[in-house]
Order: sequence, then C-alpha cells, then structure tokens
Amino acid sequence: MNLKATKNLITKVLLTLGSVMVLASCAVEPALMVNKEPKQTASVWKVTNGENVTYFGGTVHILKEENFPLPAQYDKAYAASDKLVFETNIDGMESPAFQQQMMSKIMLTDGTTLQTRLNEETYARLKEFMDSRGMPIANFHPLKPSIVGITVTVMEYQANGLTQEGVDKFYSDKAKADGKEIAWFESLEQQLDFIVNMGGDDENGIINYTLDEIANLPTLIEDMLGTWKSGDLAQMDEKLVKPMADGFPQVYEDLIIDRNDAWMPKVIEMLNDKPTEFVLVGAAHLAGKDSVFAKLEAKGYKIEKLN
Repeated sequence: MNLKATKNLITKVLLTLGSVMVLASCAVEPALMVNKEPKQTASVWKVTNGENVTYFGGTVHILKEENFPLPAQYDKAYAASDKLVFETNIDGMESPAFQQQMMSKIMLTDGTTLQTRLNEETYARLKEFMDSRGMPIANFHPLKPSIVGITVTVMEYQANGLTQEGVDKFYSDKAKADGKEIAWFESLEQQLDFIVNMGGDDENGIINYTLDEIANLPTLIEDMLGTWKSGDLAQMDEKLVKPMADGFPQVYEDLIIDRNDAWMPKVIEMLNDKPTEFVLVGAAHLAGKDSVFAKLEAKGYKIEKLN
C-alpha cells in the first residue's frame, strides 16, 4: 500500500474511535435510505429534562448494503430536530489543509520505523498477518503503529462487506442539503490526535489488540450490527463495550471515558436550551457504566427509546 492509499483510508476512518467504528465514503442515494416501516427497532432515543428534548442516535460509521434502508426512527428524530450534532466535522475531512496536517501526524519522523518501534514478537505476528493478505509489511514501515492498526482494521472490515457509508455520513449529507444547522463535539485535529495517540505508549499492545480483534471479526461484526439494529444497550455493553474495557483498558479510557466526560457539558447545555438537537455518535458511547446515558440518568434525565 502506498502513502496515497493510506491517506485515503485514514480519511475514511477518522470516526473509527472505538473497536468497531469505522467510516467509509461510498456514496448512496439519500432518497433510498430511510425505511418507512413503523415497527422497526432502532438505536434512537429521546432524552428530556421535563421541558426540553434532545434526540440521540447510535451510529455505526460503516455499514453493509443490506443495512439500508435505515430504520424509520432515525428520520423521525431528524424531522423533529432543528440541529444535528456529530462527533466531528465530517465535511472538513476532505479539505487540503487537513489532509496535509494529517499526513504530518501519521508518519514516523524521528528516524524510527514500524519495525524498530515494535518488539520482535509483535512485529513477527504482524508480518505473518500481512503476508497472509499479500501486503508487504515494508510499505507500512513509515507509519506510526496506531495508524497501521487502524488501516489494517478498515481493510478487513471492507473485505467483510462493510463498504457503505454510515449513519452519520448519511445524515450529515442530508442536513447539509436541507440547510439544517450542524455542530460537532470535537475538532478534526482532536480526533486525529486521539487516533495517533491511541493506546498511549503501549504500541505493541495496540497492534496485538488489533490482530486479536481481526481474528474474531465475523463474530464482532455480527454483534456490532445486531446490537445496533435492535438498540439493545445491555447487549451492546456485554458484547462490545466490556470486552474493550477489559481487553485494552487504555484504549477504552482514551476513546470512551475521556471523550464522554468531555462531551457532557455540551450535552447538558443542549438539554437546557430550546432548539431541539439530534445527536449522532458511535453507539458504544451510549452503552455501559461510563456511557453518556449513564451520566445523564445519574443526573435525573429521562431516557426513552423512540418508537
């Protein structure tokens, strides 16, 4: 894989923050995307403080073609909202200035290579995997280990049929076309820093975590899409969130706990103002003891699934 191809992949995965969340850029015609079947379940909720309403939609950032049309609850929340709030500025990913900044951050510039940053055992394991996929590992030597992990993950998801744009990209495009106000929790620079620094100093850990995840990918995909479609937060926590927290706690802290904590003041502000927002974030941010919903329930907010 050359650097241009790597850059295109990283552009697609800036919303990957979490073990099962990736973003693809395949275009799908919006008019075909919304399911009008009224009795579908979905990862869409209404949060109230007794007066104001904020809708939350759990997203998966890359989907299979068979996952469309989307459940009607998403469109119901969209129609009832004045403003959409995403994790980051999706449109900004394609700007030349950000592309240049991204390349400067994903490359190793201190004289080291992927091989010298990893121990012998981890490097050998990664090379064995790359060889099995027909990818020369030397092509990845200029990249930081966290970026290699994410790039490999995205390629594997695409190979398993997840090639369609996700919920957030679809509704970002729809809101732009409809002239609805759009906001986001994090800048692109913040998201890029999360990815580059993912796993902290444990670079061998992030590669091994990635390879372990890939080994269980069919089950992971089934669990991800199944819990997302049903909106079953308990199962989402059990099958996706807890394994991340137990298996690689630094990633969990960086990508779930810290970010949820940073988002909360903005979420509370939304619930205290009059405009109605539709917040679309990765579904893993809404499940489990450290989730946005757990923090809101602790403050007395009412959370109910949208029918």
